[in-house]
Amino acid sequence: MHGTDIRVLAADVSFRPVELDPPLTISGGSIAWFTVACVSVEVESAAGARASGYGESILSVLWSWPHSELTIEHRDAAMRETAQRCADAVTRRDFADPITLWRCAATQLDRLSAPGDDSGIRMPRLSALLALGAIDNAVHDAWAAAAEMNVFSMYTREHLRDDLSAFGLPGTYPADGLADRGGVLGALPVQHVVGISDELTAGERGVGLAGWIEREGVSSFKIKVAGHDPFRDASRIRDVYRTARAVGVRPRLAVDPNEGYRDPQTALAMIDALAELDGDAERSVDYIEQPVPRGLSVDPDRMRALSRRVPVLMDEGFTSLSALTSMREEGWSGVVIKAGKGQTPAVVAAAVARHLGLLVVVQDLTATGAAFVHSVQLARRLHTAGVRVEYNSRQYAPGANSVLRRRMPGLADVVDGRIRTEGLDGHGLYGMSFDGS
Repeated sequence: MHGTDIRVLAADVSFRPVELDPPLTISGGSIAWFTVACVSVEVESAAGARASGYGESILSVLWSWPHSELTIEHRDAAMRETAQRCADAVTRRDFADPITLWRCAATQLDRLSAPGDDSGIRMPRLSALLALGAIDNAVHDAWAAAAEMNVFSMYTREHLRDDLSAFGLPGTYPADGLADRGGVLGALPVQHVVGISDELTAGERGVGLAGWIEREGVSSFKIKVAGHDPFRDASRIRDVYRTARAVGVRPRLAVDPNEGYRDPQTALAMIDALAELDGDAERSVDYIEQPVPRGLSVDPDRMRALSRRVPVLMDEGFTSLSALTSMREEGWSGVVIKAGKGQTPAVVAAAVARHLGLLVVVQDLTATGAAFVHSVQLARRLHTAGVRVEYNSRQYAPGANSVLRRRMPGLADVVDGRIRTEGLDGHGLYGMSFDGS
């Protein structure tokens, strides 16, 4: 046992609603609101130190659980109940590091997320991971606070029980997935989201994409597409590209169908159509996120044909760390990491992916407040492909970051396409104190 190992003495779970204005439209539907799970924990370390920790996760129903006979409200309630069960599951256990505690809870996730009513309808594992994520994040924060260290300096043999032997990497620890010391940036480029229904020029719902570019200088964009018509999606991507060029930036693009295409061939048809419509736009696409439904059995040759044209990253389908070892053989180029799934899968996945030659990018779920700061920390600390931070809460829930703006305006406000990250190198998960207020 390490002296930095902790035991969770108590965990308090609460929930905060966030309204989106305007709603964010993805292939699964229009997201008008979501719930944030907020967890505070009290811990003691094996060395006798006491500390508190805080964690959040976005319980995004339409992203993690888009199709069900249950109402969105019912699904949201089930995720909230699972978060409470997960908190209970990590409390009063033996001393351990956070990764060990997460693994113990993750092995029980089917039971912890079982229906609490007579519907008999089980939530997807992705939804259950979001519920567990808030607890995991709080435990990592408390672990580092008890040691009076920054959490990203603790993923070594000196503080962890196990290495990554389970992934064929004996002697390797999650610290290997971190950016080189000189790669931790004081400023991060922002990735701006273009929803399916977002306007490109000024209209009834606001300034449009062109206005955002002129106001903030953003030049990196993630484009949501519906996935029903490859040519229509290609036309939308071309229009986004040309809108950006018209206001003076050379955009870098990512395309996110959110599982919208029925197979890799349809996604490839979209890329082919884009190349015909505008070759420069096609060459500006850095990657595609989760083009096909999670769990779909895909012919690896067809997925590789797509990934040869543009890197293809697993997002919604990434619900098990064990999936990392077979991604490349299945034709995937890499993986998307989200703070909402938890700090443990984030740092473990980054280290394993680096050794396997897989790309890693960090994205968010309209993260606000502490959840956004966590996402920023992952984007600047992990070894990623194209360091940038998705920051769409400023677009769809701008009022939810008012406290953060008062505390760290450089982090909340985008200038010249970037946010400033000075002041995030202190103790804990965030490098600054958070208690949910």
